[in-house]
Amino acid sequence: MTPSERKRQSKVKPEGFADMEALVKEIFEAQGKSYFDWLHQQHQALILEFNLENKGIIASLVKEKEV
Repeated sequence: MTPSERKRQSKVKPEGFADMEALVKEIFEAQGKSYFDWLHQQHQALILEFNLENKGIIASLVKEKEV
């Protein structure tokens, strides 16, 4: 598989994604909650987890940039 094929494939949503997303949005709406606020929180949690798992590497890169 070429890099361009991998890139294209990773952007394809799984089968049934749109239907599931619509249902989840309806559930959140019925509960008076925001799907997009929840999704944003999920994104933030993933970034935080990634940063914590890779804090040593990130610190080394920052030190390299300072030099």
